[in-house]
Amino acid sequence: MSSIDFDKHLGLKVVKRKKGYCKIRLDVKPKYLNRGGIVHGGVLATLCDVALAGAVATAMREGQWCVTVQLQIEYMNPAFLGEPLFGYGKLIRAGRTLAFVEGGIETKSKVKITKAQGIWYIKKGPSKKLKTNKKLQQLE
Repeated sequence: MSSIDFDKHLGLKVVKRKKGYCKIRLDVKPKYLNRGGIVHGGVLATLCDVALAGAVATAMREGQWCVTVQLQIEYMNPAFLGEPLFGYGKLIRAGRTLAFVEGGIETKSKVKITKAQGIWYIKKGPSKKLKTNKKLQQLE
């Protein structure tokens, strides 16, 4: 499963992309809830990661690749079933190999769910050391 397949599996949809900015929509499904009935923190972290990385990707050159080095998330409010979530990322500074991004998640009604910031490593293409795991392919 590629990262794009993973994004589709979660139902993530790009709402807006421009240089240095990315906004992603997630429609909350029952399978995203934890035992307490709120959206699982891992789902929120994934939405932050994809949105912030999306902001980095808008400023990269052809053939470049980015990977998360550090992601800090502050969970401010719970998210519930029924209201779409919007993850957004804004590129603060990009150097030759590092990019600094901030953003978070809001509901459609502008309730702040998370605040996030992170650092991404920018490199040429995906790792040549990546090997497909046959057991993982069988799960797909």
